[in-house]
Amino acid sequence: MVNAGRREEFINTTMQLIAQNGLGGFAMKQVTSKMGVSEALIYKYFETKEKLLYACFESFHMRVAALFKNFDLPEISSPRDMYMAIRSLWFTYFEFLVNGDYRTIYYFDYRDSPYIREVMSHDGEAASTYFRYFADIIHSINERVRFTERSSEDHLWTYVLDTSGIFAKRIIRGELPRTRESYEEIWKLISGGIMGVVSANGFM
Repeated sequence: MVNAGRREEFINTTMQLIAQNGLGGFAMKQVTSKMGVSEALIYKYFETKEKLLYACFESFHMRVAALFKNFDLPEISSPRDMYMAIRSLWFTYFEFLVNGDYRTIYYFDYRDSPYIREVMSHDGEAASTYFRYFADIIHSINERVRFTERSSEDHLWTYVLDTSGIFAKRIIRGELPRTRESYEEIWKLISGGIMGVVSANGFM
């Protein structure tokens, strides 16, 4: 019988180990050694290393997806409204990433690995869920104010999400301060890129 608590412990321990040591050379035995359980036990929950790694990715991926799926987009009728809506969305996302600690580091490392390409080749829907929700928000904003008529929405949201992930990892690792002032500085850089797209499209 599968124990949900034990399964979650395997997932969390895996993410912690990989956040510390990277994906290269990872083996399931490292997890069982750290937890002090038999190696046979982990195979009752995860048939292969690949399935374990994907379960770790999915556990965090679905939580991020929920942020965007449940985001309540306000009325947008001006450049100021658009700016404030994207700012609110970004701070929600970024603070979630920073608070994710080792889970966030694992998440982006997995996304940049060959493992995610294998997942996407077989199950693109699962791998792209939160990107779709975020893209839907950007598309909804764009429908109201047409700020990317001559630019790619895909490039815009990829820039926002991935650049934010890079900064979040730096903060989690202690390379940048974990302060509101630091977040504001990062937002200036992120929003500068967004406003560049807006300006280039003649919306400002």
